[in-house]
Amino acid sequence: MATRSMIATILRKEVVEIVRDGRLRLLAALMMILASAALAFGVHQANKERAARDAAQSRATAQWTDQGKKNPHVAAHYGTHVFAPANVTTAIDPGVSSYLGRSIKIEAHKRNFAAHSKAQDSGSHVQLGAFSVATILLQLMPLLIIALGYGTWSRERERGTLRQLLSTGVRRRDLFWGKLLGLGTIIGALLVPAGCVIVIVLWFLSGGIEAVFTRLMALVLSYLIYFSIFGALTIFASAVCRHSRTALVLMIGLWGFFCLVIPRVATEVAGSVQPLISEAEFTRRVEQSLKTGIDGKAERDSAVDAIMKDLLAEDGFADAGLMLDPAVARGAELRAEAAWEDMVFDHHVTELNRTMQNQENWVSRLGLLSPFVSMRTLSAGLCGTDLNHHIHFGDYTEHWRKRFVGLLNQAFAERSGEDGWAYKAGPDLWKNAPPFEYASPGLMFIWHRHGLSLMYLLGWLVIALILAARASARVKVV
Repeated sequence: MATRSMIATILRKEVVEIVRDGRLRLLAALMMILASAALAFGVHQANKERAARDAAQSRATAQWTDQGKKNPHVAAHYGTHVFAPANVTTAIDPGVSSYLGRSIKIEAHKRNFAAHSKAQDSGSHVQLGAFSVATILLQLMPLLIIALGYGTWSRERERGTLRQLLSTGVRRRDLFWGKLLGLGTIIGALLVPAGCVIVIVLWFLSGGIEAVFTRLMALVLSYLIYFSIFGALTIFASAVCRHSRTALVLMIGLWGFFCLVIPRVATEVAGSVQPLISEAEFTRRVEQSLKTGIDGKAERDSAVDAIMKDLLAEDGFADAGLMLDPAVARGAELRAEAAWEDMVFDHHVTELNRTMQNQENWVSRLGLLSPFVSMRTLSAGLCGTDLNHHIHFGDYTEHWRKRFVGLLNQAFAERSGEDGWAYKAGPDLWKNAPPFEYASPGLMFIWHRHGLSLMYLLGWLVIALILAARASARVKVV
């Protein structure tokens, strides 16, 4: 009980000293103003993007259903558009979503990439997207923690009060826990109300979706770990440095190393180890594979004929010969062509996605050198604005495209009869298209892809606490 009472007394003393510093109060107030402005800006952008997305999707749907009479396969060539959902969590961390496309054109014979990114649409104005809640939390909040805690031990030493405290029988361990909890109390007093406001506002804007609330709570816990790392490292620096100024310089240097140097190095290393092919080269490889197959040894027409024979055999028309209904033959040919093209596109897109994911994995691995890198990766993942969510949306859309085109080709084969290519379908077919109902993946998807970043964050926390505790146990009075 005496130990707890002593820790509580030290905690109160640390809180009072920090609160009395007018400069720190001003700095904290400025930080909260910036965070509030970033949240307001992010919410405005998220609502604007959601409204634009809903309007564009409504226009695309109306254009498809109101296109009049047309041959189903010709209609598949004209196609339609689908749009990525606008998540409210982008108000916290836009991640890479500003640089990735938001709409995908759906058409026969081709798998398209997402287009119309915010960077393309906004030009230089997209740089405003860098002003976000995540920017404040990832880069500026650690500076506030450093400003609050760099003198935790060193000021006591400079004033001579550390010698007096230790001479009264106060243990260094009690001082450490009191100072650590005192710093944590101040940070919590600043962040807990702000965090509650952010969670409530975004959950309300999402319509009370449970999955959004779960993501937000996981994000809060992750940032709590991140801030605790900087808090413990700040106490460590204050304990090992004889002067407050030295501790401040050391922590500013660490902040620059973590938040500025390593992210740049990680990006360069990832690009060097896993170089990404150009768009022109990707197009060339796809066109070549469409002609000669993935291995370069096949011939398109022969391959399509072989696939067509297999499809006819599956449908019970293997021995039909000249008695085969022309409509059935046309349908089988379209399905065979689609199967050949889908195989080629799936192969090359999968390879491209694998390369991009390998780049992301290399960046995540270098989180071993920087908690900032790990937290940035995890933050974007929890907000649904990372590369993995973009690929997930693209894969779902491609699966839907195959169903969509398959439905049109099937209708053409079954209904064209003697009319052949002159056959035209109407609104009844257009309105029968499968619904596009994309849903963001759950938390297990995120942990599976960002588990390494979470492990690194927890590892950094353990190391930082051990360093702070050991340095505090050996702190010198002069």
